[in-house]
Amino acid sequence: MMDAFEQLGLPRRLDLSEEELRSAFREAGKRFHPDAGGSEAEFSKLQESFTLLSSPSRRLKHWLVLQGVPGDERGSISPELMDLFTQVGSIVQPADELIRQREAALSVLGKAMLEGRTQQTRESLERMQSVLDASIAEKSAAFPQVESGAVDGWQLTRDLAFLEKWQAQLRERYGKLW
Repeated sequence: MMDAFEQLGLPRRLDLSEEELRSAFREAGKRFHPDAGGSEAEFSKLQESFTLLSSPSRRLKHWLVLQGVPGDERGSISPELMDLFTQVGSIVQPADELIRQREAALSVLGKAMLEGRTQQTRESLERMQSVLDASIAEKSAAFPQVESGAVDGWQLTRDLAFLEKWQAQLRERYGKLW
């Protein structure tokens, strides 16, 4: 099994900043990039490692597997995330309806009449994105407790995976509203 931490020359720890990851990628890229004497395959593995470690949920899952911690990535999410799930749904559903209406609007006037709702929906998506960002940061702050065995890493993996999935859904809708 590939060790993404080793591939990037990083210590095998969960608490990595975005800057640490980028810096490690740049340094490793100097060795593995095809223009620097590396191969396409080596550089591709490096990019895969960077992508994996850039996601808190995938980084945690990878770390748990490398450490041999038994568990299952499937299962329930924390109860507090159920409230977020409801909030995300209450924003995504109207956004989807508005996207359909915008796509069906055939005239410039028809599209212009939807602009007020479009701006409100964008703002709602941005606010929810901020809530999810904060929740991911809060969950990621527990990484030291996972490393010490005080927190169930697999539960945290599930929670983070759902949060990241919801983030992607919000970004997708936001992009369609431009």
